[in-house]
Amino acid sequence: MKRDDSKVEAENLESRELLPIGEVSLLTGVNAVTLRAWQRRFGLVIPARTPKGHRLYTPENIQQIHEINVWLAKGVAISKVKPLLMSSAHASETDSTALQEGDLWHEQITALNSALFELEQQKLHQILDEALGLYPFQLVKQKLLQAWMAQLPTLLEPRLDAELLLAWLESELASRIGGRASFAGQASLAQIGIVCLPSVQGQKTAEQLSGHSNMTHSSASNSSISNSSMTNRLYCLVLRLELAELRVSVINLGVLDTTSLGLINNRLKVDAVLLLPEANHPPSKIFELQSLLEQMAQPSYLIGPFAPTLTALSAFMAPDLAEWVSQVSAAKEQHKKQLRKQKNAAEAELGGQTDER
Repeated sequence: MKRDDSKVEAENLESRELLPIGEVSLLTGVNAVTLRAWQRRFGLVIPARTPKGHRLYTPENIQQIHEINVWLAKGVAISKVKPLLMSSAHASETDSTALQEGDLWHEQITALNSALFELEQQKLHQILDEALGLYPFQLVKQKLLQAWMAQLPTLLEPRLDAELLLAWLESELASRIGGRASFAGQASLAQIGIVCLPSVQGQKTAEQLSGHSNMTHSSASNSSISNSSMTNRLYCLVLRLELAELRVSVINLGVLDTTSLGLINNRLKVDAVLLLPEANHPPSKIFELQSLLEQMAQPSYLIGPFAPTLTALSAFMAPDLAEWVSQVSAAKEQHKKQLRKQKNAAEAELGGQTDER
C-alpha cells in the first residue's frame, strides 16, 4: 500500500509547477540554509517532497516566502512571523508588532559593538551566525551589517585601540568570508579583484606650501582622511561577504594608487575589478583614473560609499552585483558549450579522416 501511495504522490508532484530549493533561492533571495532553518525551527514554508526526500516548492510556498520577506523588512523577527501569515485579521496588530520588533537590528548592533570592544570572538560569530542563518543576506546586509559599519568609524576614531580593534574585526570576518567562499563544494561563478584607491591630499599640500595651513585645520583634515580610509575598509568587509554569498571568489589587492593599478592591466586574470575610492580625489587624479579605466583590459567598476562623489566617472559605476554575477555565469556557461561543440566537431572530423585512411 505504501508503494502505491508513493507512486500516486510522485505523479501528483510531477503534475504541478514545482521548483527545487536552489531555484527557489535564486528566485526569492533566501538561501537554502535559511529556508531549511525556517522549516525546521519555525514550521514555515513546508515544501513537498519527492519519494527520495528532495524538497520541491509549490507556487504557494514561493508566495509565502515573499510574504515573509515583507514582514522581515518591516522589522518583525522571524520567530514572530508565523501568526501574522495565518490570518489577515491580524492586520490591525501588525503595526504595533512591527514597532515592537523594530529594535531587533538595533539590539544586535549594540551586541556586535560589545563583542568588538571586548574582543569576544565567540559572541561576535554567534550573533552573525544567527542573523545570516535566519534572514536573507540582503536584509542582513542592509539592516545589520551596513548599519553597524556606518557607525563604527565614529565610535573607533577617538579610541587609542582603534587600529587594534579594526585589525581584529578584519581578521575575524576574513575567516567567515573564507568559510562561506568554499561554496559547499560548488565552483565559483565569477572571480573579482578588489582594490582600494587612496585619496590624495591635494588641497592640504597646497595650503601647507603657501604657509596658510594651521594645526587645527591639519588635524581636521587628517581626521577626515582617516575616517575615509576606515569607512572603506569596513565597507570592503561587507562587500566580500556579499560576494561570497554570490559564489564569487575574490582577489583582495589591498591599497593601490593609479600608477600601481595600471601595472595589473592585462596581467590579472579576473572577470572584473572593483575599485573602492576614498574621499577627496582632486580633479587631476580623477582625470588620471578615467584614462586608466578606459584602458583596462578587464571590466573595471567604481563601488563603495565614496564612489558616487566621482560624478565625472559615472559611466564606471558598478552594476547590481547579483545581476552582474548571473550574466557572467551565463556567459561562461555559453562559452563552455561553444568550446565543447568545437571539440566534438574536431573529434568527429578527425574520426572521419581516420576512417578514410
